[in-house]
Amino acid sequence: MTFPDFLQTLRTWDPQQIQPREFPNWEYVIQLANDLESSDRLLVVKSRQMMVTWVGCAFILFRALTDGPGVHLVISKEERSAKEMIDRIRFLYEHSQRDTEAQEFKASKTEITFPQLESRIVSLPAAPYAVRGQSPRTLFWDEMAFTPNDEEIWAAVKPAVDAGGRFFGVSTPNGPLGVFYNLIHDNSGRFSVNRIHYDENPERSSEWELKAKAGLSDACWRREQELSFEGAEGRVYDQFDPEIHLLKEEYMPGQCSRSRLFRSIDFGYRRPAVIWAEELEDGSLIIFAELQGNKWGLRTLMERIYEIDQRFGLSERDFTWTACDPAGAANSDFGISSVDKLGEAGYKLEYRTSNINPGVETVRALLQDASGTVSLHVDPRCTRLHTAFEGYAWDDSGDLPRKDGEHDHLMDALRYLVINLPRFKNVKATLSPRIDGMHF
Repeated sequence: MTFPDFLQTLRTWDPQQIQPREFPNWEYVIQLANDLESSDRLLVVKSRQMMVTWVGCAFILFRALTDGPGVHLVISKEERSAKEMIDRIRFLYEHSQRDTEAQEFKASKTEITFPQLESRIVSLPAAPYAVRGQSPRTLFWDEMAFTPNDEEIWAAVKPAVDAGGRFFGVSTPNGPLGVFYNLIHDNSGRFSVNRIHYDENPERSSEWELKAKAGLSDACWRREQELSFEGAEGRVYDQFDPEIHLLKEEYMPGQCSRSRLFRSIDFGYRRPAVIWAEELEDGSLIIFAELQGNKWGLRTLMERIYEIDQRFGLSERDFTWTACDPAGAANSDFGISSVDKLGEAGYKLEYRTSNINPGVETVRALLQDASGTVSLHVDPRCTRLHTAFEGYAWDDSGDLPRKDGEHDHLMDALRYLVINLPRFKNVKATLSPRIDGMHF
């Protein structure tokens, strides 16, 4: 029996109905069942309350009944959720309409065992110590984006997944951070991704939508129901819209006449960041490459910059200049600054001291000015920059962007670029009034 066939033998419970309910035969449910049947590693980004968790529970049950001896693991964000998952799986089994003889099973608050099959379903809360040492044949991770200690948990279970265990991860988005976000945006092809939007549910009407939106901010609604990974309220660049600012195709620089090429570097604290940009004749900017280091020294940074230059067939003579952090001009303990070292290597450098917010306002104007003109676009390969635009937020004071060590380095590199462009050098940005991260 295949999993899609197995799913049609099951019933769920619905708080609004007295009797158990048959699994709905909706198109997206059938597609999800087929994806689970065919994919070893599946991630699902979903709107709220789309029955995806029920499908995950059914899949774990199916694997426990058909895959031979072994452990099948469910991970939930908290202890209460872990116990609820066992309740759901037990309900599915006890109310199934199967033709085969029922298997003997034993159930506790966290485990269901089928002794004759030598298989177990274990449901655990989010704790690295709880999952470490497990070697599951199947792993279902519910609400991944809301799970505490997600990096430690992923590190604990990843060896089992890499060894061939089936993996099914599900969540509503929760901003541009964490394991779920990173895996969804992993372009290696290791994971299949299924996106399930509320409009695929035949029971979601326009009246339901109006009721569901009540009391929610637009940003919260987009995260809860529109599959958006944008950060919480207070984004510095809240006008950034992937549909508008991300190019549809990969960009190759140097194809336009009278354009100029630039780089921009934020030296960071062992987390350097670099962007590559082309300014077109109309003054618009295209960011076509990015680089984010981790514990790199300047020599390694220069080697990586050279590699990306070579990828695009560029050399130092092709760049008008490279902007950089003015702090990089300060001498190190060895008497020579990062700026000096780059200069000795042949870089044409441009830098100047400037307050943060005027540069922020300049970037905002490029994203969209008062007339609605968009003058900044990003190559779709710049996934880290995309993430930074969505996660870069104001600090608790609301006066300055937060130095979070994750998004600020690429954002600083972008700011150094725009404040050194000639047309902005003599312009004093007027800060727009802002309340709780909102600009008017």
